[in-house]
Amino acid sequence: MGYSQLCLLLLLSSYTLAQDSSDNNEQTSTCLLASRFKAYKKYVYQYTTESRNGVVGTANLRNGPKVSCQVEIEVPQICRFIMHTRGCVLSEVSVMDPQGQPVYKQSPGSDAFQAAMEKNALKFSVEEVTDVQLYPENDEPVNILNIKRGIISALTVPILEDEQSSFMSTVHGQCLTDYVENARRDIATDVTLSRDLSQCDQFYSRKLSNSPLALLQKLHSPMSKLITSTQNCNYQFDNRGRHITTAMCTEQHIYLPFSHVDNGISSVLTQDLSFQSSKRINNRVFDVNPSQSKPLHFEDPEDKAPVQTKDAVLNTLRDLAALPGTDQGQKRTSLFHKLVSSLRVLRNETLSQTVPEMREISGWLTWQALIQCGTAECTSAILQVIRTIDGVSLEVDALVYGLSLQANPDAARVRDMLSMAQYKQSKAIMYALANTVKKFHEGAVTPVVTDVSKFMETLLNDCSLEIQDYDSDFPPDPAESSFLVLRVVGVMGQAMQAASPDLISSILRCAQKTDISLSNQKAAIQAFRLMDINDEIRNVLMEAYQDAQSPVEKRLAAYLILMKNPDYTLVSDVVKSLDNERNEQLRSFVISHLNNIRNSDEPQMHQLREYIDLALKDKLSPPNKVFDGMSRNYKINSPLGSIQSNIIFDDGDTLPKEMMLETTLKAFDYNYDIFEVSVEGSGFEPTIDALFGEKGFFPESISRALYMAGDTAQMLKDILDRTVPQQDRKKRQAPQDHLKAITESFQRLMNDLRFSPTPEATAYLRLLGNEIGYMKTSEMRKMAETLFMYFQIFIRILPGSV
Repeated sequence: MGYSQLCLLLLLSSYTLAQDSSDNNEQTSTCLLASRFKAYKKYVYQYTTESRNGVVGTANLRNGPKVSCQVEIEVPQICRFIMHTRGCVLSEVSVMDPQGQPVYKQSPGSDAFQAAMEKNALKFSVEEVTDVQLYPENDEPVNILNIKRGIISALTVPILEDEQSSFMSTVHGQCLTDYVENARRDIATDVTLSRDLSQCDQFYSRKLSNSPLALLQKLHSPMSKLITSTQNCNYQFDNRGRHITTAMCTEQHIYLPFSHVDNGISSVLTQDLSFQSSKRINNRVFDVNPSQSKPLHFEDPEDKAPVQTKDAVLNTLRDLAALPGTDQGQKRTSLFHKLVSSLRVLRNETLSQTVPEMREISGWLTWQALIQCGTAECTSAILQVIRTIDGVSLEVDALVYGLSLQANPDAARVRDMLSMAQYKQSKAIMYALANTVKKFHEGAVTPVVTDVSKFMETLLNDCSLEIQDYDSDFPPDPAESSFLVLRVVGVMGQAMQAASPDLISSILRCAQKTDISLSNQKAAIQAFRLMDINDEIRNVLMEAYQDAQSPVEKRLAAYLILMKNPDYTLVSDVVKSLDNERNEQLRSFVISHLNNIRNSDEPQMHQLREYIDLALKDKLSPPNKVFDGMSRNYKINSPLGSIQSNIIFDDGDTLPKEMMLETTLKAFDYNYDIFEVSVEGSGFEPTIDALFGEKGFFPESISRALYMAGDTAQMLKDILDRTVPQQDRKKRQAPQDHLKAITESFQRLMNDLRFSPTPEATAYLRLLGNEIGYMKTSEMRKMAETLFMYFQIFIRILPGSV
């Protein structure tokens, strides 16, 4: 019986070992670190790192910290690790010995440092060699986590492949790493890695807060490039176990403006790893929350004060407010700098309690300090304060729009902009929200972007809900409100598409409606201009393009969105539809657009040129005329870029319905959008006819005025004789009736303009690929009325009062 149990135990053990080996082999292709650290084992290392800072070529003095720890790496699952750091000691340089080597002594805070390093284990996972995810505890300080990041970075050395270089994850981001094999037995046992750290994608990520009003912005980036940084690592591996036995990495940072050859300001960071032991473990648990993962690269430490208090801010502000009546004005600059610095270290909850008391001391100084501050918390405070200010609607709009132009917004700024838009939906604030979301969105759907999409969906409601409190100066109507929402959704593009399929469905229903204004139908179609055109969107746009009952502007709007990223099937459907197309304006535009694609030298159009050329061989290209009454797409290519223009006519009008001009600059094999301006208009024909038509005011009045002038305008009369029919000329030659006829003509002009439909136009402007906004003639008229009112006040009323 004992013999049978022993055989069964051996059988189960061999099966487990075989299964472990199979799992290791299966995941080696996706986890290149599996053979370095085998599952169900614990590896113990002694780790030491030190930094030496000084000026090479001067006094032999170096200073900097030194950290020593025992590092335990548990592997409960393949490529899943738990790191413990025990017995850590923090030291610093006390003196330099006669040989020029630093002598270290334990730092006063070493015990607290040891406790912080031992408090939490750090879980991390590795996929391939470029995807390292950390799962720290919620209470792990950033500075402690960054030290542990350095240890992990030194340990992540995979089985090296045949290539001589590859990208690897480090504390500086993804770095191109070259390696040289120095010795080999069954495996490479001695390897040297080298990196140019300045080429790593996260090397220049750290920066300090600065004023958004500063003339020179983001100086941290060009200044950082004045530092040359390299890293060299040497690894020794156990030939049998394949784990790291020893490792030594040296980073050298040289400050170029103050360095020459081997002399100058430099920092040298070294890391040493020494293998101690390994043993098998029984732990198989690796429970983590994937939503709380963090990358391997360094994280900026929090720049907020550990003890949050408003006393320093309020005391400094009182001192600053008391200066104007004294002779100590030279203190103003230093006190204001101290005030702004004190604001930058406050968190939201403290700052929100501080600002009301600051405004009681000095509202003007409070505004200056908040605007100069530049932190996300100060921006949030500004947006909260301006909601309480009445009677400065345009000023608030301008300030919010200006804040949206700041680069690299975070989730807190998006949340603040959303709160501002929920409070007031003016055009400037809605565009500010859209611009902020567009800059913030990088592919991942975050809760705040989802909230923005829900807010937009609520406002839109299938183009039937009026926005409340749009603007005190410009009252809205439902059509205008929906139009604004559709335009700003188009600015956010893929962020809205990824966050809310329901919002996309609502926009599609707007595009299919025929009982709303044409401008809203087009705005719904153009809302997809920055989105991925999936099958659902394509079907709706294709239906709009092929609808012969729709206006040509709507059909061509759908066509242009479809042709943003055309494929073989789409072009085939478009070309086939031309055979039965009866609208000559649409036909003329589409053929001209396809011809320009066929003649284009853009690489992305290469696959379509041959097919378009074959499909259009029996179709005549429209004549190369400008403004001949036919809709066209014009494009001029040059080595420096391109100029493109769309001119769209309607069969019922002689004036174009839409005109667009777009310029693109080509540099370094990339195309950059410089600007795009477009104008869409309707209702101008009656006005133009009343002014310049055959019986319009100007031809009639000029003709009669010339005949009244007699011989003093003989040359102009001769021209008029050649251009005006004889019978009309005779009829107009009664001098006594000329003045009366001119008066009647002017009265007729006024009546025609009064009772004819009001012309409406919308102008759009995009700069450097960003939509700045739009302006309608109705808004221009109201702005003109406002300016005229101010003109009356400043020119007539105020001088009389004075």
